[in-house]
Amino acid sequence: MTTSIAGHKGDEPVATSRLIPGRQGLIVIWALFIAVTFNLINLYPDVAVTGLLGNDDGMHLLATDLAVQSIIQRQDFTDPWQSAIGMGHPLFHYYQHLPHISVALVHVLTFGVLPVVDMMNWASYLLLCLFPLSLYWSMRLFGFDRLSSAMGGLVASLTATNSLFGFDFGSYINRGLYTQLWAMVLLPPALASGYRLLLGGRGYFWATLLLAATLVSHLIYGYMAFLTLGVLTFLQPGRSLNAKSILKVMWGRWRRLIILLLLVAGVTSYFLVPFFLDRPYLNISVWDKPSRYDSFGLVWVLNALATGDLFDFGRFPSLTILVGVGFVICLLRWREDRYLIPVTIFLVWLTLYFGRATWGALIDLLPLSRDLFMVRFIAGVHLGGIYLMAVALATPWRWAISRRSVLYLMMPLSLTILILLPVYQERASELASHASALERNHQALAAQDQDLNSLVDSIKKLPPGRVYAGQIHSVITHWGERYRVSDSVSVFHMLLAENLDMMGVVYHRYSLNSDLEMIFDENRWEQYNLYNVRYVVAPEGLKFPDFVKPLQQFGRHRLYQVQTTGYFDLVGSDLAFAGGRSDLFPAASSWLASGLPGVKQHPTVLIGRSAKKGGRSAPLSEAVKVIPTVEAVAGPTRGEVLSEDVGSNFFVADVAVERSSLLLLKASYHPNWRATVDGVETETVMLMPSFVGVPLTPGRHQVRLEYRPRRLRMVLLGLGVLLFPVIALNDRRGGALSSWFTLSIAAPVSRLTKRRRRPR
Repeated sequence: MTTSIAGHKGDEPVATSRLIPGRQGLIVIWALFIAVTFNLINLYPDVAVTGLLGNDDGMHLLATDLAVQSIIQRQDFTDPWQSAIGMGHPLFHYYQHLPHISVALVHVLTFGVLPVVDMMNWASYLLLCLFPLSLYWSMRLFGFDRLSSAMGGLVASLTATNSLFGFDFGSYINRGLYTQLWAMVLLPPALASGYRLLLGGRGYFWATLLLAATLVSHLIYGYMAFLTLGVLTFLQPGRSLNAKSILKVMWGRWRRLIILLLLVAGVTSYFLVPFFLDRPYLNISVWDKPSRYDSFGLVWVLNALATGDLFDFGRFPSLTILVGVGFVICLLRWREDRYLIPVTIFLVWLTLYFGRATWGALIDLLPLSRDLFMVRFIAGVHLGGIYLMAVALATPWRWAISRRSVLYLMMPLSLTILILLPVYQERASELASHASALERNHQALAAQDQDLNSLVDSIKKLPPGRVYAGQIHSVITHWGERYRVSDSVSVFHMLLAENLDMMGVVYHRYSLNSDLEMIFDENRWEQYNLYNVRYVVAPEGLKFPDFVKPLQQFGRHRLYQVQTTGYFDLVGSDLAFAGGRSDLFPAASSWLASGLPGVKQHPTVLIGRSAKKGGRSAPLSEAVKVIPTVEAVAGPTRGEVLSEDVGSNFFVADVAVERSSLLLLKASYHPNWRATVDGVETETVMLMPSFVGVPLTPGRHQVRLEYRPRRLRMVLLGLGVLLFPVIALNDRRGGALSSWFTLSIAAPVSRLTKRRRRPR
């Protein structure tokens, strides 16, 4: 007679139900342990070896430092002014900022025990390492068993592409996509919690919290989350339902999705409302590659998928094969709701990843599609693909576990090792190469540390002005690209990391001035003066015009100075143009090429408005024709800027004005600039190319310009914070929000619709 630890009941072993979870639990633990431990070990050099990299981490470090200073100075840390890039820009006004503010708050609350750069590095490291747990959690929320979910964690960090902005390590350790990393970790559980809410009507608090956090960590990922949830509402259970039942189920899901959308919009309204109000002042760069907005097209995407380049670039397409196998398995199990989820996510984002290059004007049916980087839609492809891989890997394991003998487990174990061991080895090799590059970069920076520190200290002691160290990422080859501290770090990057106000574009082109910086002419004094480029840093042996005066030498680095009028100037013009932001660059380029900047004639620009027939403003689209016809005459002197003071978010000038003029601040215009003249609030205007102007009458005046967000932002932020307890209370009361929505909104709308349909 055979025995078991629990005995038998007839011929059926009572202990079977206990043994199976025991085996499964052990496999789950080991799968997640391997995935997380692999990341912890192989990604550790990213925090062990510190040093500036020439990727987007530089921008995120500047942004986090800015948030820290705003908190300390008791300013609105959700919308500070960043002066160092693009002639200045309110970055958080338009850009996802939860990752920066979170680290900044922790830094301040811990009294600055750890430097900001170390905290950011550790945050990135831990998020990358723990991403497998995020995948596991999301699959459990979607209704998958622990085994499938653990397989999702096992493959979560293994994708590899050729710099396609996806989930692979290269997006974060090479490109420095810091905010995307936060969103990548948040997106899977946000989607899953949202889907559970759509099905059951419970859990508004966690769904709102996770989706709002995803949105404010990365706008495109938040956008993708809601679009995905919208598509998932159409999934129907495999059991047969009549048309009436299907409509009832779908209406319930749509109602909950609308409520969820309104709640997330309410929580994030402090960001979304100002964003949409001031969208005309957010630049869409003419220098961006069309593929960033339009993606690559059906042929390219399907070819990349078939050859393995979407999941297995540079190696055998093991993961791509798993995606295909998982896809087939999910289709065969279509009667179970959860297996349709990976297929839907994968197919929806694969087809949208084709982009405008395939769908043309049809894709404009998507909200905000003109402003979206569609290349980022690869995130949906990767997420759906990882879920499909998990299903494929879990299938043989589930079969083996269902057998009594432990020996059956050798088959899925051998198969998993055969498939994934080469992938893990390739990822380890890639990360080892990155660690070596980090070490070389660290040594190169250390070798020049003394000279560079002396250079920076000298610039900071001089009168304030912009610094020029060549062009980076220019449309033409420029000496700034070759002027480097190490293989990955240019001198430009290094100076910008010191928060110096730089002339030239890197990291982003969000300010309306930034596109013009790409065509800065370093041989014309009037352009140095226009942009207040007061200092030039260049390598030895480079020739400049005579007005660029040598000032000091620091090893191989030379510092030059140019005489300018500072951040302010007195200007004027009778011209005015009105139109959209897309017309600004051609108009400003035409103005810059004319003689008008040299005689300080700066036309007024009304962005987001239309020129009225017979009005004082001409269409901005016609500026390229009008400007060349205007005579460039300086006229009598306008006066003098006597002194200036420059702060983090303010500029102050004492001026003596001899005739009615406009005081020009050489910083990017934004409606949030507040001006006072002799203590009296005064309206600001936008002057060509995109600078701030203040009208002045003859006499001596003190003018203060300060970037100050609308009070509306803080009001909405307070309301958004207060909304969370209300949502939590609703969850405890069991769907009160859904009932309120049905009675107060849906029912009246339905009655109104029926009333209009009645024949008269």
